[in-house]
Amino acid sequence: MKVSACLVLLLAAAVLADDRCPPQDDPEQPPVLLAHPTDCDKFLICNHGTTVVSKCPPGLLWNDSQKQCDYPSQAQCAPGVTPNTEPAPKPSPNCPPEYDPDHMVYIPHETDCGKYYICDPYGVELEQTCPSGLHWNPVVNYCDFPELAHCEE
Repeated sequence: MKVSACLVLLLAAAVLADDRCPPQDDPEQPPVLLAHPTDCDKFLICNHGTTVVSKCPPGLLWNDSQKQCDYPSQAQCAPGVTPNTEPAPKPSPNCPPEYDPDHMVYIPHETDCGKYYICDPYGVELEQTCPSGLHWNPVVNYCDFPELAHCEE
């Protein structure tokens, strides 16, 4: 089972400037994906001239030739780089047992209107944060103006 990089885009962690990225994203093209310079279990997603560091699911490494997370035997990662060996998080009872990338599952945060969760391919809730000043709106499944989201903290 290969896991598409699109499924892992949700795991973004850090943003760095990178001259290998185009200054503007082309919405008609897939995102530009690059190998992480030091970690085999991470990769970089270009976003308007910067890179967002993303992490492969547990047990998979970045396969730069295929531009996706892959089994270690297929990834051909640079030697000397140690992947993260943390145990996989446990699936959430709020996430469906079967992952459907065409029907993403979003869960409102229990205490913070500016946050929500998205279910990853392994049934794990990943905490997300809305841009400043916006609240999660579960009716339309995106961050919205507080007066439209009707969330009360």
